[in-house]
Amino acid sequence: MEYGKIKGISKPASRYIVGTMQFGEYDYKPEYVQTLDNAYEAGINVIDTAWSYGHPNEGCSEWVVGKWIRENNLRDKIILTTKCCHPNDWRTKVHSYDILSEFHDSLARMQVDYVDVLYLHRDDPNTSVQEIIDTLDTLRTQGLVSVYGVANWGFERIKEANDYAASVGKQGFSFIEEHYSVAEMIDEPFMLGSGSISGPKYAEARKYYAEQQIPVASYSCLSGGFVTGRITREGFKANPDSVNPSVRKGYCYDVNFDRLDRVIALANEKGVTPAQIGMAYTMGSDMDVYPIVGALNKAELDSSLAALDIKLTKAECDWLDLTSNER
Repeated sequence: MEYGKIKGISKPASRYIVGTMQFGEYDYKPEYVQTLDNAYEAGINVIDTAWSYGHPNEGCSEWVVGKWIRENNLRDKIILTTKCCHPNDWRTKVHSYDILSEFHDSLARMQVDYVDVLYLHRDDPNTSVQEIIDTLDTLRTQGLVSVYGVANWGFERIKEANDYAASVGKQGFSFIEEHYSVAEMIDEPFMLGSGSISGPKYAEARKYYAEQQIPVASYSCLSGGFVTGRITREGFKANPDSVNPSVRKGYCYDVNFDRLDRVIALANEKGVTPAQIGMAYTMGSDMDVYPIVGALNKAELDSSLAALDIKLTKAECDWLDLTSNER
């Protein structure tokens, strides 16, 4: 395992993060435990969870993760991340009272005294960055949160928040979670304002995160399985309804199939899988990227970990992303 450093957290951070969105029940199932065991044994010490994971059983992912950490006495060895302020059908829930109430519920649900990273799951541009930063900084100074970040925010709002934090001597957003993949998110797959920094549209955002050295946790690195090559251009056109609706809506477009053709060609040349090339692409960026892995079993995890040994050049990454025809 490779490790990086997140400013504000003393523990080294594994380059891969274990995702827990698939923990969908308030049940300490063997497969949930095995997922966490496999990840930790492989050297992964960063766990990604959220109150909203497990819909309609919100909170179950946090509950499972908290129980696993306690039973294995690992709180001081794990970098625990969770999220609050996920919208509901009535409002955005990005206010001081939402942050505080949902965060304290998360602590109680997981039965821990603090979290290493607290994300705001979505944004509400009508809420001032001053209110948000001041609230989060209070949690930090109380020792309840080490650092805070956001998921699915535009970089302009992150810059606004961090500029405000710097002006008053407070900590800004130190960790970002966004979709980052060789496959560009063409349309919103989940109708919840999912954030992405993939493709030419978000080049400025990627430049900002790289220049500011803000670590990026990248979710859906394989774009719902699109980058694995299981979905072919010909098969999709013949039977589009055979593809998962969110993957179909988000990624199944000619420009991404062009990228996939190159992913497969490069994988064949290097004797690896398309998925491993896709994972290696995310880590070939100028940004400090930590891919989130939602492996369902040890074989899938081992396959993902093998991508750490694949070091793509900038020319290869540009070629995969269609920004260059030379590699």
